[in-house]
Amino acid sequence: MSDPEQMQKPDIGSILNPVRPGPSAVPSTQSSISRTTSDRSEASFKSALEYTPTIPASTAASTPPQTIGPTKSPLTAPFPTSRLPQPPALTPIQQTMYAQILSTVSAWTSIPESTAKGAKNAPVTEDERMWLTRECLLRYLRATKWKPQDALRRLQGTLSWRREYGADTFTADYISPENETGKQVIQGYDNDRRPCLYLSPGKQNTKMSDRQIHHLSYMLDRTLDMLPPGQETTCLLINFKGASSGSTPTVGQAKAVLNILQNHNPERLGRALISERKSDQREPALRRNADADIRIQFPGMSRHSSSSSHPSSTR
Repeated sequence: MSDPEQMQKPDIGSILNPVRPGPSAVPSTQSSISRTTSDRSEASFKSALEYTPTIPASTAASTPPQTIGPTKSPLTAPFPTSRLPQPPALTPIQQTMYAQILSTVSAWTSIPESTAKGAKNAPVTEDERMWLTRECLLRYLRATKWKPQDALRRLQGTLSWRREYGADTFTADYISPENETGKQVIQGYDNDRRPCLYLSPGKQNTKMSDRQIHHLSYMLDRTLDMLPPGQETTCLLINFKGASSGSTPTVGQAKAVLNILQNHNPERLGRALISERKSDQREPALRRNADADIRIQFPGMSRHSSSSSHPSSTR
């Protein structure tokens, strides 16, 4: 068997313009021209296959052009033009209260598995310890008007509630049927770098069930995951367009939602904005005042929302 490296490549010119074999066979002028042209074509073909485009250094170093109009991909960070409110410094008394709570929670080794009286204790997990951050302790202190014992009671109650409620066990597959119509969407940030959670009751697609409340709990946790450093609160935007009496939460559901927001997520709601309320005769005025309240940010553009101009906080 012959060596592949020593095998001659087929002559494309001879294939296109064959010459009869013979000792006195001499290529004609036309055959020579055709072979030369064929060789050039073959070289050009190889050159095209081996060509690798190069990007000038000036172009590679430049920033990509901004997208014009809304984007279909998640916005993972607020715009540099947004501002981050600075929290006031702690007073000496507040610093002492914080140190007291920090010392107590650091010594926790187990907590009740549920909020029921006499519930069995279970060891504190690493995720639960990571949840007990400085910012978390200060939020509960502010929510209880700087009463350390009340703050400790509520902190333990929230940890036990999350275990009982299964807040950390909800998966995307379990929640997915509830959000097929996009009735809850996390998108963008307000001017204070709060991540925005949009609620559209008019897009309700399921019957009343516990999973509807699980859906809200899940989406609220994912909104908190989007918090940039230094920001602790969120922006909630509720659009009642198309909402009917059948899609309005029941009293029991409303209580469950308030329990999640007020008791187990204190100091988390930095701003609440409501639009398309049929019974609100002041809506046109609210829309005129909306620009001063919130600007929803998209790459390369800004879009103003129709909402109320009264920020609210939940304690």
